[in-house]
Amino acid sequence: MPLLKILSVLSLVALTTGCVSSAVEPQIRFGVEALVPPFESRDDNGQLVGLNIELGNALCAQLKSSCVWVDQDYATNIEALEAKRFDVIMPMTATAARRERIDFTENLYPLSSRLVARQGSALQPTAESLKGQRIGVLTGTSREAFAKARWQVAGVTVRSFRFNDQLIASLQAGEIDATLQDSIEISHALLAQPQGQAFAFAGPALDDPMLGSGVAMAVRKSDTALRDKLNAALERLKQNGQYQMITQRYLPAEAVDSPIYFPNDEGLPFSDAVRIGDTVYLSGVLGSGADGELVKGGIGPQTVQTMENLRTALQSHGSSLDNVAKCTVILADIKEFNAMNEVYKRYFPADRLPARTTFAAKALVLGARVEVECLAVAVR
Repeated sequence: MPLLKILSVLSLVALTTGCVSSAVEPQIRFGVEALVPPFESRDDNGQLVGLNIELGNALCAQLKSSCVWVDQDYATNIEALEAKRFDVIMPMTATAARRERIDFTENLYPLSSRLVARQGSALQPTAESLKGQRIGVLTGTSREAFAKARWQVAGVTVRSFRFNDQLIASLQAGEIDATLQDSIEISHALLAQPQGQAFAFAGPALDDPMLGSGVAMAVRKSDTALRDKLNAALERLKQNGQYQMITQRYLPAEAVDSPIYFPNDEGLPFSDAVRIGDTVYLSGVLGSGADGELVKGGIGPQTVQTMENLRTALQSHGSSLDNVAKCTVILADIKEFNAMNEVYKRYFPADRLPARTTFAAKALVLGARVEVECLAVAVR
């Protein structure tokens, strides 16, 4: 083909596609069942709205990606995730059973599971109280798994429903005696509605590992990079205040964790630690001894003392080295990287090494050789 004709063909392609070749816009595909206000639903115009939708869009913006929302039945979303129909389940409670198949981000917000029954029923969320009763749960939820494992074996009849409106209709008709639900979801769907005046929470919120402690995002076990990116984006939303602006419009004040500050004993202008929910943020620690002076001997002894000080700080704020998720190591001299590593790695199991960032600074406070700060999960 003559060169002029080839160039003409390429020009035509460029005109119809915008360019001869272009980078594909990065995107994150979220699987969502848009039937659960105020978390995710569709408005009168068919547009997705709700807390999880806003959080997802904000996360995508942080990652400079476009959000693609894929309608998905909650009861089969793990299978659909594994089949790569989408990249993220939005949202899902992290439980031990689910972690055997898929991975999870950090929690987006806390979770509270409560029993709802007719007022005056005197029912309590225990197997003894519910024996012989009929309890409704939503199919595929952690509450369904809990009710079947903890209550059904004790003589409680557990009935599963695909949709919440079907469950609520059954409760109002007296076909079931109570329902175990997410407290915010059932408040919005029933208790805050005129038709819900005859119903109320029965007993306290349940605390059981099968129910989890919060709502997270689920990814395939092979997608650790995506998980870490989502976690980093979520942390940035919290740091810049956007997370708080979104969640406070949907969650009751008691459901949004407020920071707990642990001031520095010496009156320095920072907190030794800040705890938000189950997350502990530690300020950097140095290799200082009980007298406040840096231990002598250089990078090796200072790293030992720094890690021991880190262990003490974690324990005093409700965590431990076994629960560290992320560390930042600052060196006075990057040439001491290997010597620091030889000590550092002794403090963590080989299969549970925290994520880490390491860099060198021109100088550290007090002339220290190393400083370490960490983020950890509080021990429950």
